[in-house]
Amino acid sequence: MTVNNTVLGGIERVKQLLAYGKVEQKIDALLDAFEYGEAGLDLIIEALKNSEVNVQEAAYWLLQESTEPRAKLALQLYNPYLFYEYLFTIERYTDEVRSIACVDISQELQTVVTCNYNNIIQVWNMQTQQVICTFQPEATKEFDQIAIAPNNSVLGIWNCNDYAEVWDLKTKEKIFTTHRRSDWFWYIAFSLDGQSFLNAVDGEIFELWDIQVKGIISYIYMSDLGHNFIYSNSQVLVTQEKDFDQKYKIWDWQTQQVICTLSLSGYMPVITVSCDQCFLLSCSRENGTIKVWNIRTGHELCSLTSHSSSITRLAISSDGQRLFIWSGDSTVEVWGI
Repeated sequence: MTVNNTVLGGIERVKQLLAYGKVEQKIDALLDAFEYGEAGLDLIIEALKNSEVNVQEAAYWLLQESTEPRAKLALQLYNPYLFYEYLFTIERYTDEVRSIACVDISQELQTVVTCNYNNIIQVWNMQTQQVICTFQPEATKEFDQIAIAPNNSVLGIWNCNDYAEVWDLKTKEKIFTTHRRSDWFWYIAFSLDGQSFLNAVDGEIFELWDIQVKGIISYIYMSDLGHNFIYSNSQVLVTQEKDFDQKYKIWDWQTQQVICTLSLSGYMPVITVSCDQCFLLSCSRENGTIKVWNIRTGHELCSLTSHSSSITRLAISSDGQRLFIWSGDSTVEVWGI
């Protein structure tokens, strides 16, 4: 087999710069590495372990652009929250906000959806901190929570002691109102395709609702689950052990298998999980320190320190580039890369 000396020399030069060059030279070398196929991809993946954080960040963004399975796997094992920093605070909510959820309506527009005590739903532009649109469901009781489907098309709002409503987020039209069939609507999590949602009846029984059918299509029974249900999204459940210690189980609600067990500080900690199901963020409600965990390994990776000492909710944007921290004074800190 004939070796192309030009290409071989080129990739050797990239290796030398990554090993001995200055930070700017290392970053330029990573850009060049893309030209050398599998060998270049190996160098970019290896750069995630570089001692220079700026080089790690450059490698991270380059791998984001790759469609190679090895690149995706490397990103799953890496911790992007090392690059997170405080960006700004949203302070313009006109009424006391009960619940907040975040979503990307488009790649260009980061938004937050809120519901206040008057059941007024507001969609906010994250950059301008202005309300894009407002609508109000015709409800006789206050809603307690909001959930948005990962495909950004469906909004769920519900009262824990009565019923839930499912809305089309883009047309602002109600799809249906659930009939009360369970003891309460404790927590709703949408499926990835937005066609169904999971309702936690209690710590052991979960209802799977189909939006097209407008009814329950199956039940999930997990007798080993702790009675203290904490969190759910489109793929995982988080529950506290039955003796109310600091052990929390992370479940795959499709397979009903435990992914890992974590030791989280504080009673009923605030929790959110990234959309790729790789990271769990947790904090005590009276502590501004947010811990980042790798769900697959169960290891604590790093921590972020919020400006707020009273955190009531965490949410991660669907692209994983923004973290929203809601405090008791109705302000929202925005963190990101």
